Amino acid sequence: MLSAASELFRRIEDELRSRVTARYASSSTSAYLLSRTDITSATTLADRMAGVPIVFDYMTSHPSIAAMYVGYEDGDFFLMRHLIAGSSQVKVLHPPDNATYFVWSIDHNQPGPPRSQYIFLNSSFKIVETRIIHNEIFDPRVRPWYAEGLKSGETTVTSPYVFFQTQEIGTTFADRRPDGRAVAGVDVTLASFSDLLQKMLPTPSSELVIFDGQHRIVADGRPFPKWVKSVGGLDLPKIEDGNRPVLAEIAQDKSDEVKHLTAVVSDNSTWQAVVSKLNVPGPSLYLALAAPQAELLAQADRIRNESLLVAIIAMSLATALAIICSRLASRPLQALTREAAAIQELKFDTPMEVRSHITEIDVLARTMESMKSTIRRFLSIGAALAGERNFDRLLECLLSETTYLASARGGMVYLTEPDGSLRCALARWDDVLAPTFPPDLQVERDDRHPVIRSLQQGSLAQIVHAAELSTWYGPFAEGDAMTLFAVPLRNRQAEIVGALALLQKVGALGDAQECEVLTLVEALSGTAAAAIDSQRLILEQKRLLESFIQLVADAIDRKSPYTGGHCQRVPELTKMIARAAEAATEGPFKDFALSEAQWEELHIAAWLHDCGKVTSPEYIVDKATKLETIYDRLHEVRMRFEVVKREAEVTCWREIAHGAPREQRLAELMTLWTVLDEEYSFVATCNEGGEFMAADKIERLHQIAQRTWTRTLDDRIGLSEDEKRRKARGQTPPPPAVEQLLADKPEHVVERRPEDRIAPDNEWGFKLDVPANLYNRGEIYNLTIGRGTLTAEDRYKINEHIVETIRMLSRLPLPRHLSHVVEIASGHHEKMDGTGYPRRLSREEMSWPARMMAIADIFEALTAADRPYKKAKTLSESLSIMAHMRDDSHIDPEIFDLVLSAEVYRTYAAAFLAPEQIDDVDPERYRLHA
Repeated sequence: MLSAASELFRRIEDELRSRVTARYASSSTSAYLLSRTDITSATTLADRMAGVPIVFDYMTSHPSIAAMYVGYEDGDFFLMRHLIAGSSQVKVLHPPDNATYFVWSIDHNQPGPPRSQYIFLNSSFKIVETRIIHNEIFDPRVRPWYAEGLKSGETTVTSPYVFFQTQEIGTTFADRRPDGRAVAGVDVTLASFSDLLQKMLPTPSSELVIFDGQHRIVADGRPFPKWVKSVGGLDLPKIEDGNRPVLAEIAQDKSDEVKHLTAVVSDNSTWQAVVSKLNVPGPSLYLALAAPQAELLAQADRIRNESLLVAIIAMSLATALAIICSRLASRPLQALTREAAAIQELKFDTPMEVRSHITEIDVLARTMESMKSTIRRFLSIGAALAGERNFDRLLECLLSETTYLASARGGMVYLTEPDGSLRCALARWDDVLAPTFPPDLQVERDDRHPVIRSLQQGSLAQIVHAAELSTWYGPFAEGDAMTLFAVPLRNRQAEIVGALALLQKVGALGDAQECEVLTLVEALSGTAAAAIDSQRLILEQKRLLESFIQLVADAIDRKSPYTGGHCQRVPELTKMIARAAEAATEGPFKDFALSEAQWEELHIAAWLHDCGKVTSPEYIVDKATKLETIYDRLHEVRMRFEVVKREAEVTCWREIAHGAPREQRLAELMTLWTVLDEEYSFVATCNEGGEFMAADKIERLHQIAQRTWTRTLDDRIGLSEDEKRRKARGQTPPPPAVEQLLADKPEHVVERRPEDRIAPDNEWGFKLDVPANLYNRGEIYNLTIGRGTLTAEDRYKINEHIVETIRMLSRLPLPRHLSHVVEIASGHHEKMDGTGYPRRLSREEMSWPARMMAIADIFEALTAADRPYKKAKTLSESLSIMAHMRDDSHIDPEIFDLVLSAEVYRTYAAAFLAPEQIDDVDPERYRLHA
């Protein structure tokens, strides 16, 4: 009788172990699959919500799963829960009446505290309510399931615990993404285990519990508190807390082997008990079963007889069946088991070749083969659509893969245009791209067209007769009626971005296959629409950035007639040099190649290389004479000469009026006027800045400056506040006052403010000799400039445009693939010997593209014909100057040699130079010979 009781215990134990193990295995697989979905790599709520429908469909078919969620490395959290009427989840969350699904999102991708929100969805996955949750502190990275899942390379299982949100008892299965940037978790409640234990009590007084290594009760066959309060919060009750001495005693023996124990309690009643370890992943769980021996013996006879009879019948039938079926089924079933495991692990690289004489097994094998192929293609399409950055290749991949999966003869991808029309962006027929595409569709004009009808009705599969087919799809018509599958493509905002249409001969597929095709196409449409919408958005953003860049460059060119077209020609010349480097098969550029992202980086850097010129004062950039500011101050000097001449004339006539010799005084006046005219002519010539200012010329300027004139008006009134402050620095006598003809006055100096200075340890690495003053407009100071028209302050201000370029570009939130834009754009004034500006970089510290742009900037400036202050140079003159710059280590010698050998200068000249600038060039003359 005790043996029969032991057998009963074993059957209860086996059934419980089987169910628990099955539940754990299913949950482990769920965690693994979730960790490989796109949700774990998504960075925005919209992208994560896009994967919600398929997860909820999966949870519907696995009711044991309480919740599925993902914790991200930045603290983000994304949880999905199926709301079941009457459950504890509903009692805690209080969802709207029409809510079927629940999403909890914690987002750190905005300033301020994390954004926590509850999102309730209906059965169609439409959002019915969103709740912003304030002051809710939850960080997945500190939860045990996240730490264990992140540390392990396999699926991990936590010890049973009380869930944070619903306060249910359960355990979590966790698996990390392959790159470790997120951990997926699956919550499984253990309440159903308690229900199962209650049904399996062998006698009315029996004790049946599942507990862990700490004696905490995970599931109980009798009513018992589901959790208790502890110092750390909520915890599971322990066996010792329930006044159940039998369980407390037998729970002490937790060995891996099954042991039958006899426990004697205070009332001297004898119990039969067994403790067994459940072989499940994660922390150990044990099953404890105890029953009073008196109750067991009362039913022992009946159990023994019934068990014996059932065992004999079952053994007989099983033996006969096993002998017949084992040989037929064992090998194919083992192969199918291996194939199922491979599918579970997402391994699709080997074909399935399982066949059996048993019809059901053979059908199962063929079905699994089809399923394996479909899943493989579906995953490959999803990966291709998600990873493809080229829009045309994206459309081609979408159409070719879809027509293959649907076994269609042909297909079209329509895209919605801004005016509401549908444009056929791509068409295929018999696996070949069509040379011509069907015409555009208008919603009002073509309302009978099947694609238009599909957009209006949601989805559509209908027969298109031969006459209609030739009207709509003439290039594809073969005189046969066709079945057209048309599915609208909707983005995340449920807006129609296009339509996918497939054509198949009528009767080529059965009704069931047509339903499967339509289901498959509809399943693909969401992924396809999201990919198309994302690519369109990226293209639109790139067009916006491109337009803004060209707008800035055009504004800089239009700001000054001296630099017109410079910002447009330098990018073209830089790209010509880069393409020549890519085409090189030997020499230093034989391995040179730019990726698509690097070409974009070079393009943006070239267009923005002078964006800092927007801050350069136009009157300095265009300073054509030495005294020019906003106007040419030579006119002030000329008026002083005029005043001196008039004063001399007045003095002459006054002396004549007082009796001085008339002819003598007039002759002296004419002589003085001649001297003044010649001196003014000399000053005007010095103002032009065309000749080198030798020491004798500078001395003569100082002598001329000593001439005086009389000012009779107050020069301190009617001024701006800034000019008044500068005026107050000097001692200005009241009128009438005698002043020099030319002077360097205190008010001519504009001091540099502290914020205009550059610290030696600045964050950009600038190494510049900054003049003490911002501007010095002293007349003698400017007229004695040695060469040209610019003072040291003026030249620094012009050179400062590259400083502003770096500052402006550094503040732009450039994406990672454009991280070198600043380095490329900022190096075109550096020299290979480290004496350039603004960072004094050497050749080794600069990238190839930066050095290429430096040469392009110089060559464009030399050959530019739109600069009124200089004559455009010919090809030979420009190359000769650049050869000297190469010899002085100002430009890169290898890139200059590439310009010569690849004849980049001729390509550029044909596109941008006037015919008279293109002369004969001997490249060997300018090469650097050893």
